[in-house]
Amino acid sequence: MSFDTLSIYLLPIGAILALALFAFAFWKEHQRRNRAWRTFAARRDWGCTSSLASWEIGGLYQGRQVRMNAEQRRDGGKAREYTVVQLELGRALPPDLSIRPERLGDRLLKRVGRRDEEIGDAELDDALALQNLSDEARDVLRAPAVRRQLLVLHQRFARFSIEDERLQLEAHGIPNSVEALESLVAPALLLSDALHDAVEKTRARGHA
Repeated sequence: MSFDTLSIYLLPIGAILALALFAFAFWKEHQRRNRAWRTFAARRDWGCTSSLASWEIGGLYQGRQVRMNAEQRRDGGKAREYTVVQLELGRALPPDLSIRPERLGDRLLKRVGRRDEEIGDAELDDALALQNLSDEARDVLRAPAVRRQLLVLHQRFARFSIEDERLQLEAHGIPNSVEALESLVAPALLLSDALHDAVEKTRARGHA
């Protein structure tokens, strides 16, 4: 058998082997992620559902609904992975209050004198764009623990928002370990705790 004849047989075999290796690696990664998401959910007594390339977790934290889901989006012609966390905040903040990271357009508007509403904390006001900020909400947002967690969100997540009494944040990629999932959801849970603690203290001072 000549080399040319042999190569006719070897090339398809090589392609099949490469495809099989890719499929095996994909399966192993899927299994790893699946175990991580289900273990993480079980530790918090949350539910978890999964499919071939998506995962969703849902449950309660301090009586408030929390949801995490992994999804793919088309971005610039490419499929990119994101993980989104949503947490209901209850009545910790007014329902019409809107908070999100300050963007370039916001900074440009400030230069021409069109400023958004401000908390009265220079670092927070530079980091966040706010709408419908009440005096009570301003006091809550300036509480040290709340301030700290808002700055953590700003440093870690390019996209997050607080609207309609709900916090939403998103990160690139899909966590494939319990530790990574804990690290992703922790800032949301810590902010929720800080907000409700600050609200209780603010209302207690108001009734003193």
